[in-house]
Amino acid sequence: VPACPDMDNALISALTDLCFQEESITGSDLLFVFGSNVQHREIADIIKYMLDNELVDQVLITGGIANYNGSFYKKKAESEQIKSFIPLEKYKDKRIYTERKSKNIIENIVEAKKIISFKNVRSMTFLSHSYASTRAALSLKKYFPEIKLHCIPLPLPTDFLKYPISRQMWSKTEYGRGLIWGEYLRLLTYGERGDFPIDEIREALDHVKVLTEQNSLSVA
Repeated sequence: VPACPDMDNALISALTDLCFQEESITGSDLLFVFGSNVQHREIADIIKYMLDNELVDQVLITGGIANYNGSFYKKKAESEQIKSFIPLEKYKDKRIYTERKSKNIIENIVEAKKIISFKNVRSMTFLSHSYASTRAALSLKKYFPEIKLHCIPLPLPTDFLKYPISRQMWSKTEYGRGLIWGEYLRLLTYGERGDFPIDEIREALDHVKVLTEQNSLSVA
């Protein structure tokens, strides 16, 4: 969560469009759940909703044991913590897989490919934290360019209950602005090193850069 530049409405709008994917809860061949060290019950509730409404019959939950700065360390893998809130006996006719080694978005995908075959997956709904949903989508596109993607963005709670890190509310707090500015820097840095196809967002990245420079000049 780095220090961020001054943000006017134009820069806030540009960062929102860049970092946040629109919600798309629809039927698909697979629900791909990115690992999270928080909100395990909330994530499980979404999984149950998708299963109960026959939107998916195959779920892959990723996430190992978090050990990065700011994480809540627990000895149990993130995927197992999420699955612990799902009554598995209710879904005996469904396929629910867990991946327990990964510690970031790319590893979520790489390790997931070792768990199941994606050969017959034509459409995939993914669930990730809303602020990282563009990075998650682009990372999936790198590994599964032929699969149609749908997004369920999960707002991240903050100390200010009224202002979660969501498409609508992220800019209302200093923490939110810092987190999204950090996400812009991650998109730029990770994209340049080849983690995902950066050309898809190159224009949006350049637009943010121009607006930031304009704001800097106006403040000076």
